Amino acid sequence: MGIQKFFIKAVAFTLLNIFLLVAVLLFFSGSNRDIQFNIKDTESNLLATGANRHYDIGLLGTSRGRVFSRDDNHQRVENLLQKSLVNLSKGGGGGLMPAKIHLSYFYSRGNSVDHLFYLVDPWVFYSPINNENNTFFLRDEPFELSILWQLITDRYPLNTIFSYLKMIAVTDWQEISRYAGPGLTSGTLKNIDHEKVQQAKIYYQSRYKKESFKRYCQYVDTINALAKKHGSKITYIILPLLIPDFPGIEAVDQKLREVAKQQSHVSYINLSTAMQNTQYYYDHMHFNTRGISYFSQNVLAPILEGKDLSF
Repeated sequence: MGIQKFFIKAVAFTLLNIFLLVAVLLFFSGSNRDIQFNIKDTESNLLATGANRHYDIGLLGTSRGRVFSRDDNHQRVENLLQKSLVNLSKGGGGGLMPAKIHLSYFYSRGNSVDHLFYLVDPWVFYSPINNENNTFFLRDEPFELSILWQLITDRYPLNTIFSYLKMIAVTDWQEISRYAGPGLTSGTLKNIDHEKVQQAKIYYQSRYKKESFKRYCQYVDTINALAKKHGSKITYIILPLLIPDFPGIEAVDQKLREVAKQQSHVSYINLSTAMQNTQYYYDHMHFNTRGISYFSQNVLAPILEGKDLSF
């Protein structure tokens, strides 16, 4: 009986502590929802999107998608397309797993979007640093218990979870979430440095885990299911790359082609070899303002209008 009593007390003590922990986390969850920043001034998604809003189009992706909202590009894209835009892309190497979290939270707040564009970088299908080992994609996002739960259920490592828990202590959200490089997108890449291009290819390939490809592909299916559930179309676009023959791009291309054939609300375009002129970039990876405008007018607009691309 002594052992039984000890066991019962231990279980009761554990449950009590779990209850107290959840109560504390619930207290802090959503405490910053009233803070709203202009997206051109913040790298945060939660502090810029709000709740119960409808958007014509949305973007998912890494920093190469985030540039569409940095500086004054967000307003520029909206003006060019005559559409309202929500940008859920994340700088700092946001991958498929982070994209799923941000999109899921976006919908959970009563928001909706007609057409999503996932601006794809092939390395997010292979690299853990863009997915479960990414401790950066929530460093400028307020604490939400539902996001913490997703981190746990998606089996993020403890260091990523603890990194997010630190957001509870943040008080100056304007400072921590601010865009730190104003004016970058106004620059222009003068010429392609082939040595840097080769170094970049080696850098990304060294972080690849081919065995992770199937796992990350599952998040494509999850994202598509979320979009369908909430009435959104979704188009995957492999962004133009100044790095030729990028490692792993063939498998990504095949996966996305298969998905687009199987699901009526999903479409796919591979533009990895388009827009090779340096006038569209401010470095070897990111569009400048001219590139963002050109892409919006010659890729996003025709897709939205049901027209063929002119590439």
